[in-house]
Parts: sequence; C-alpha cells; structure tokens
Amino acid sequence: MKKILLTILAGLFFIRSGAQLMTFDEQAAVKQFPQISAVFNRIFNGSQMDSFYRKLEMLKRTGKGTVNIVHIGDSHIQADYMTAVVRNGLQQFFGSAGRGMVFPYQLAISNAPPDISSSSNTTWQFNRVTHTEIPIAAGVSGYVIRTSTPGASFDFSLKGQSQDISFNKLRFFTDSNSSWILQADNNPTPYLIKKEEGDDALSQDVQLENKAVSFSLSSLPSNALKEFYGVSLENSGPGLLYHTIGVNGVRYDQFNVSPVFWQQLPALKADLYIISLGTNEAQKTDFDEPAFIKGVSLFLQKLKAASPNASVLITTAADSYYRGRHPNNVLRGINIALFNYCNRENLPIWDLYRISNGYGSSTRWIRRGLMNPDRIHFTGEGYRIQGQLLFSALAKGYNNFASSY
Repeated sequence: MKKILLTILAGLFFIRSGAQLMTFDEQAAVKQFPQISAVFNRIFNGSQMDSFYRKLEMLKRTGKGTVNIVHIGDSHIQADYMTAVVRNGLQQFFGSAGRGMVFPYQLAISNAPPDISSSSNTTWQFNRVTHTEIPIAAGVSGYVIRTSTPGASFDFSLKGQSQDISFNKLRFFTDSNSSWILQADNNPTPYLIKKEEGDDALSQDVQLENKAVSFSLSSLPSNALKEFYGVSLENSGPGLLYHTIGVNGVRYDQFNVSPVFWQQLPALKADLYIISLGTNEAQKTDFDEPAFIKGVSLFLQKLKAASPNASVLITTAADSYYRGRHPNNVLRGINIALFNYCNRENLPIWDLYRISNGYGSSTRWIRRGLMNPDRIHFTGEGYRIQGQLLFSALAKGYNNFASSY
C-alpha cells in the first residue's frame, strides 16, 4: 500500500499547463481518496495575496531576486512532510534559494524533519515557545538550545534528497554575548561568528567560498552562557526560500508572549506568512471564541509589525479526535470561528478542515492508513497529500494572477 501511495504522490496528481505552475489533478485525487472535498481547494479572499503573486511573477519573468515564504505552525508543520511538498514544488518552478530556516532538533530532544541530522559533544539545555514558564526564551525557530560548557560544539547536516540541498550562505540566530567558530564542509577556512559591541543586527550572515551540505559550530572557550536559536541555509542566487517554523504543541497565544521570536522574525524578510495553528487550542473541553479570536488578532498585529508589506494566509486544521475518543467538536468550533473571522476581515484562508471533509472525517483517513493511531497526527503519506493540496491552491492563485497580469 505504501509503495502504491508513493507512486501516486510522485506523479499521478500533478498536471502541467504551458508555463503555468503544476496543479493537483483533483478528479484523480477524489477517485483515489474520496475523503477529499476538492471543490473547497482554493484560497478564499485570495485577492489579498496579489502583492505576493506579483513578486513571484517578477521572479519568474526576470530570474532575479528572492521571494521568502515563512510557514508557522505546530507539530503538523515541524515534521516537514506537508511543507516539503509545497517547498519542493514551488522551488522547482521558481528556483531554489536554499533550505531556509532549520534547527538542530535532536539536541532539544525533539523530532526533526527527515532531512535534518544533528549531534553534539555535550548536553544542552533547551526550550520551545510552548513552555513560557521555563526562563530560557525561544527564538525565531520557536526553539532554543543553551550551554555554558567551554568549547561546546555541534554538527549539523542535511541528508540527501532528489534536488540539490547545498547552500553557500548561512544566516545565524545566536545570543549577543557568545562567539562561535563555523567550519563548513568543502571550505578549508573556518569563519568567526561574533557580534561586535553596539551591533544590533537581528542575525549574522556568513558567505561561504564553496557550497556545503553540513557544518560544525563550536563556541570559543568561556564559561558564559551560549544560546542558539536556528540558522537559515541559503543560496546566493535568485529563487524562492520556504522557511518552516513548526513547534510541537504550540498555540497562537504562546507565540504572542515570546518576545525573542518577534524580535528575530523580521530578519527572514517574509513576503508571505502561512499560519497553520489551531489543533492544540482544541485540546480542551470547551471553546472561548472571543478569547481565541483576540489571540489570533494580536498574532496578526505582531506579524504586521514584523513585516508590514507581507501577505498572510491562514489555514484551518484538519479534523482530529479529542484524546483519541471521539471527533473533536472544539476543533470544529475553532475552524468555523477562524473562517468567519477571515471573511469578516477579508483575510486569505485555505480551509483544510472542509477540504479534508470536516467533522468526523479523520475516521476515513484512519481507515486508509493516512492517519496515526493517536488520531491527531497524520502519516507521512497523509501529510504529503495535504501538501499537494496546499501547493495546488497556491498554484491556482498564482496562475490566475499571472494570466491576467
């Protein structure tokens, strides 16, 4: 069954029309996966994304510049199964400007995307934005690792995929007090990463002589605390960057009270934010709609302050069970409230809840082996189908804009 699914995902559902973006062959998808309601697979209030589509069209036409997408979400995003499909599809068409934001999740005792590997010579303290009670502030990746061990270091590498995974530029997010030595593969000369006194830069960039797929980062000997928040792996040429910021268990309100995250976020220079939250807000027995919408509104205000010219796309969460017992009625209320809010405010929204067939639909995904036994998370194949759907919705929006521009 797994091999059949992977074969289908590799080619059957993608169709191409001239110079336009590939789209999901939704008729074929519905025949194979009747739990999909393809009629809803579009971006509502999509005209508000025209400024983003204009930047994509300019990149495609001129072959110059970089377009940045920042996808913020919870555990559905951290694993990167869904977002990898969208990232790879967009980069195949517009060109790749790199892997984007990454973090050494293994050092924070958390699950990493399949293409990320990290190890260290010491044990690190760690935190993520979900634990505001722990006095270690998480940064732009939603995570942080900290150590006071002299000479602490870690190794990081990208594991091979079908496309080029190399990078020649690194944008580091570290604390302001520590100094680090960077050694990248294929580069004989090490690089010093250090903030000078009075330097208020949000991040520190390193341009490599040669392309790399791995690096080691070593702190200079001292007893000072050293904190690492993440790194964006980039290429200096034109193309698209798709940063993923996924944090297990996170909610809108937890991001709202994470100051270091908001301080560092502008350095990613987002042209489009995609926001995929809501599942964790639904892990309770009741739903306070005014409080939820207030939290969403504050989150969007902070995004606007961080990136005044960026477009924003909200997504709803697919159906799941409450504590594995029954379909989650609170999640239904959250998704309806979120959709109504976006319509009132004329905000773009991609309604995965309805696309995946709404309340109780997770039972169908489970029966087809596309959802995990916890009845909250999907399998890799399930997430990849959702990724193809999101990619197709974005492709439709871009194609419609480009054809009339």
